[in-house]
Amino acid sequence: MKASLLAIVASTALITSAVYAENGQDEAQHHMKSERLAHHGGMGQMFKGLDLTDEQKSEIKLLMKKQKSAMKANHPSKEERQAKKAEFLNLITADNFDETKAQKLMQVRQDKIKYKKLEGMKVQHKVYKLLTPKQQEQFKDNFEKGHSRKGERKAGH
Repeated sequence: MKASLLAIVASTALITSAVYAENGQDEAQHHMKSERLAHHGGMGQMFKGLDLTDEQKSEIKLLMKKQKSAMKANHPSKEERQAKKAEFLNLITADNFDETKAQKLMQVRQDKIKYKKLEGMKVQHKVYKLLTPKQQEQFKDNFEKGHSRKGERKAGH
């Protein structure tokens, strides 16, 4: 009895996650989106007081534009998203729950998240390298200030 109840709860959680993910409302995606928005806002804070030259600004814009294009190019097609949704549904509605397959699906999702974060860090590194040594020091100070405030906010939750 407990095993079947656990399977129902797990299935419900997975189907809810799959359905919300397809609608772009998955909690993890929502968190990532807010983190990404905060990050870009945070990047703006990192550039505060750096007195970027027009050339630096255009190079940074170009790097950001390239990253955005690369991310769009890696975005799954509608058919791929529908296939993933069908895969989740098949897993959830199967006679027996295949935990191994579910773990593989979750690993694929985690790998995509790691890839996006890694690519973002690469761009940040390139942007940092465009700065003069004085700007790099200011950037580091801004970074430390931004991260210490984040820690204070999280502690307040």
